[in-house]
Amino acid sequence: MSVAIKPILTEEKVLAKAFTNAGKALGVSQAELGQIIGKNRSNFRNGIDPKTKSGELALLFIRCYRSLFALVGGQAKDMQHWMQTKNTHTGGVPSEQIKTVTGLAYVVEYLDAIRAKV
Repeated sequence: MSVAIKPILTEEKVLAKAFTNAGKALGVSQAELGQIIGKNRSNFRNGIDPKTKSGELALLFIRCYRSLFALVGGQAKDMQHWMQTKNTHTGGVPSEQIKTVTGLAYVVEYLDAIRAKV
């Protein structure tokens, strides 16, 4: 008789996985993801505590992904194009802007405002 051991999911692991998946969908590298939350990329593979500053930034980044997903109907190429293209409304290239806390907050605020119109 064999017993299968299921891995235990924690909030930290779920947040790290969602953060990584959002980054992949938006075309953001692992190194850039680490820069966004202020952690080495190898450190967040074991999990990101949602109660920390890094966790709050990861949640904000996921919110950015969700808003953009809703706006473009989930088309990965369109999301990546939007992230890599200079945007006159945000005043820069979103993939560069999100590397700072103020830039990430501004991009999320912009996407939320645009999404409210849809």
